[in-house]
Amino acid sequence: MRTADHRILVTADLPGLSAALLQPLSPKPWHGHDRDSLLRAVAGCDALLVTANERVDEALLRAAGDGLRVIGTYSVGTDHVDLEACARAGVRVVTAAGTLAAAMAEHTFGLMLACARRIVEADRFVRTGADWRWEPDAFLGAQLAGHRLGVLGMGAIGQAVARRARAFDMEVHYLRHRPEAVHAPDLIPQETPADLARVSDFLTIHVPLTPRTDRMVDKAVMAALPPGAVIVNTSRGRVVVQSAMVELLESGHLGGVALDVFEDEPLVPDELRRNPRAVLTPHIGSATTTTRQGMTAEVLRRIKLVLER
Repeated sequence: MRTADHRILVTADLPGLSAALLQPLSPKPWHGHDRDSLLRAVAGCDALLVTANERVDEALLRAAGDGLRVIGTYSVGTDHVDLEACARAGVRVVTAAGTLAAAMAEHTFGLMLACARRIVEADRFVRTGADWRWEPDAFLGAQLAGHRLGVLGMGAIGQAVARRARAFDMEVHYLRHRPEAVHAPDLIPQETPADLARVSDFLTIHVPLTPRTDRMVDKAVMAALPPGAVIVNTSRGRVVVQSAMVELLESGHLGGVALDVFEDEPLVPDELRRNPRAVLTPHIGSATTTTRQGMTAEVLRRIKLVLER
């Protein structure tokens, strides 16, 4: 079957999306945002391009019909996709993997620096218009140089973070989510999340959300962190037990948290929003123009490869 005969439904106006990039696919319009209209719109499609906002489950697969061959997700994570249901239906799932590492690593360090150096607090103070002068103990924070960074998950993003950490003169420890070796003799492996926590002044999280990693960073792991440690999470909120993290932050055991993801997005607990030692961003880790356009191009390329077989 010629690729031009294939219909694709794209559920969002993605950066870099154009008629030229869609060619030779035939886009099917959808202007709704509710689940019922999506179930109606997918009927007769050969391919779907969804975001993490859409749940891909058996109901959606049934609504699409037997002609559906591939689902592309505008993400690296697939926790919103029922992969087993897709496999049973013979539907391939492709992602934008391989396009996000640089942007995610940069955002991780932006969060880490903002939290450690109290940049958000200081910015808010200046904006109040209060009188101030330079003081030797004003907004004292932590420096990254000479401190230990624990990287939980050494995939492409974790490795990109580790490379940048060396430029900040940090000692890097890691726990790799997959068993392959990391060929970097200056990185120090740890056996368990708790082992990694014990040697981490800063703990940054880069594992996908799976049954294995769901709530992996629990209270015991966080309690093993040195007093005053900072947690940075740009992966998925449910990797961390959020209630325990809030408790340890309020008790003073954690020196700060810097979060781009939350357990029940878009809901953010009041305790986090009120805490001056919490730096919070709305799931924007990959939000650079270059990366988001690259994600669009890459996931469409992979969709076309499946349809051309």
